[in-house]
Amino acid sequence: MNHWSKRQRARALITIALLFLLGWLLYQARGALLPFVLGSVFAYILLPFINWLDDHVRRSLSQRVVRGVSVLIAYVLTLVIIYAILTSVIPPIGVQVGSLIQRLPYFARNVYRAAPALVQDWLDAYNRVVPENIRLALQHSFENTIQSLLRTLQTGIFKGINVVFTTVSFVLGLIVVPLWMFYILRDEPEIRTQFYGLVPNPYREDVRNILRLIDSVLGAYLRGQLILCLSVAILTTIGLLILGIDFALLLGTIAGIFEVIPVLGPLLGAIPALLVTLATSPSRLLWVALWAVIVQQIENYLLIPQVARGTFRIHPALAILALVIGSEVAGIWGVILCLPITAIVRDVTRYLYLRLSDDPLSPEEALASVRIQARPSLSIASRTKALWKK
Repeated sequence: MNHWSKRQRARALITIALLFLLGWLLYQARGALLPFVLGSVFAYILLPFINWLDDHVRRSLSQRVVRGVSVLIAYVLTLVIIYAILTSVIPPIGVQVGSLIQRLPYFARNVYRAAPALVQDWLDAYNRVVPENIRLALQHSFENTIQSLLRTLQTGIFKGINVVFTTVSFVLGLIVVPLWMFYILRDEPEIRTQFYGLVPNPYREDVRNILRLIDSVLGAYLRGQLILCLSVAILTTIGLLILGIDFALLLGTIAGIFEVIPVLGPLLGAIPALLVTLATSPSRLLWVALWAVIVQQIENYLLIPQVARGTFRIHPALAILALVIGSEVAGIWGVILCLPITAIVRDVTRYLYLRLSDDPLSPEEALASVRIQARPSLSIASRTKALWKK
């Protein structure tokens, strides 16, 4: 790799100093930046669709169409979807929430009456099959994880709502963010070009490849999680409606929301449905539990392979460890983002290792190698073919 000139080193020092200053300013203004963070995530999810729409509109009209038109089209479609959800889904959920709150004392009494005998039967079977030392270890690990997660939810969600959403700057941010998102999405190609222009030529391709790796993981995660949450919510709601369970839409929505929590999300999302079933229709409890397992299997074997495309595979043991560490370090955000951060660190470390080894690969070869290693299900022939294509 080439050495930097004095001018390049000076420019790099100035850039680093400006980045530290920008980071300090962002930290000081963090209380007002949540709308911009949410807007950035939303813009990032919309960006591939806007790029696709922009390319196809230009191609079909055989002329350069202003990118802002594509952004406006995406805005209109998004607003139509949001309006449809607000008018068709939110009102029934609100009615079910009110009814559920009114009937909570009745449900609590029914659960208290039905649970002891049923749970005791399950515990007896569990104690006969699983050795005592394994039971104690599993119980200790499960209790620690649940306590950490509950503590994270309490301190992360409720405190954040009370502190952040009551600030004037947050309200102003909600008003400004749509306009800010429009300019970001419209000028994204120019912003990207200017950013790469700040990077010295010898390192520009490496920076571009690292950002591609980060984009592939975040894209798979954000868009994949959106698809998974909607799919789980729809499948759970349909199953509960077929089984005749009360509050099916509300319980399905809760299951979809909990899907954002790695590893434990499906379990936590199924608990409300099981409790309501136990209180209202105990004879259908096993069917509801079976449907929850079926939805989980559909997610694992049909949905995840399609939405992740092999770029987001993490061993379950590592995922659980990342979940615990993320909850302790960053609260609820650590729980939600622990898996993509782990995958990003994994892929970037692999890339840098290949580029900085004694016999370094070229940027293109290192990028292709990292992407192939992220797809363990591919055959050797497929890997070789993909590597040559890159």
